[in-house]
Amino acid sequence: MLRNNCISETRLIATAARAIGARLPPRWRLLERAESVNARSPRDVNRRIDAVWEIRAPDGRASDIIVEVKSKPVEPRLVGNVASQLKAKSYSRDEQLGATPAFILVSTYLSPLARERLVEAGISYADATGNIRFVVNRPAVFIETQGADRNPVKDERPLRSLKGGRAARVARGLFDYRPPFGIRELADEIASSPAMVSRVASLLEPDGIVTKASPRGRIDSVDWEALARRWASDYDFAASNTLTTWLEPRGTRALFVRLREAGLQYSVTGSFAAYRVAPFAEPRLATIYVDDPETAAQSLGLRPADTGGNILLVRPFDPVVFERTESDSGFTYARVTQVLLDLMTGPGRGPAEAEALLEWMRETEDRWKIPMTKST
Repeated sequence: MLRNNCISETRLIATAARAIGARLPPRWRLLERAESVNARSPRDVNRRIDAVWEIRAPDGRASDIIVEVKSKPVEPRLVGNVASQLKAKSYSRDEQLGATPAFILVSTYLSPLARERLVEAGISYADATGNIRFVVNRPAVFIETQGADRNPVKDERPLRSLKGGRAARVARGLFDYRPPFGIRELADEIASSPAMVSRVASLLEPDGIVTKASPRGRIDSVDWEALARRWASDYDFAASNTLTTWLEPRGTRALFVRLREAGLQYSVTGSFAAYRVAPFAEPRLATIYVDDPETAAQSLGLRPADTGGNILLVRPFDPVVFERTESDSGFTYARVTQVLLDLMTGPGRGPAEAEALLEWMRETEDRWKIPMTKST
């Protein structure tokens, strides 16, 4: 396994080669061609090649691998540039015969989003936490191992996660509203502080989730799918909220009849909220955000149930779950963005239901994205 204290580029390359070589089948060899360390691409003499490896199969077939090394973590938004630069360094002893080398990026740490974008670009990778994906077409090799999903080395970002109500409130705002918008403009809409909006944007900007025209400029775009995945890595429905289980012996239909007349502040999330726009499977468990589960259960005539319950009454992590809700047939549903997050990190078939909802959201972005109502 690679170690995170391998800071020098030379050591990073050597350690990556050992880690990959140790995972090759018997009699396969990964060689570092020492003479190529200071080589330059024949396509552009100004492009230095960090290293060239050779993968050799037992039957003698071999291929070159062009190595790019970065001694600092590569931000996802920069992966496209790194991939283009790496492929521009194409170099192979057999190039004149039409052979195409493979490419690998070696770094101290690569986030899940950076790794995803490297895969999309057709670039192998290895980082110092043990994340490895090594793919060569000829001779055919595929190696993949899982390392860390968080950088173990502390950085200087003032905000390190989307945990907590204040950060999550901003994440919901970035998710809900249609950009472009200013920091202060969004803060006014979601009843947050400009400082907190700025801190969350700064956390997400290096990953390309939020893009701005300038460091102090307006937010031009938000990659809402990447934001959902990033937020889900810090949020867990069961751990972030307080869940209580109840039983309605006559079924969820009877519950909804009383819910309409109860006069409670609530919002329905989970399976029932998703089913109305993206049916997946007939929902059986009703999940409802309320201020006070005990009081709500009494108003709705529910029985406590340690097991076998069909109702979840949930005290939320933040009142944002009651904001920008949606009404349908006299019922109040949590915003589809909140429902998606709850399903992504929820139990049972929640993640599968989240995928169905996500597909609907891709096709109907104009319907669920909200325009700004206030101005700076």
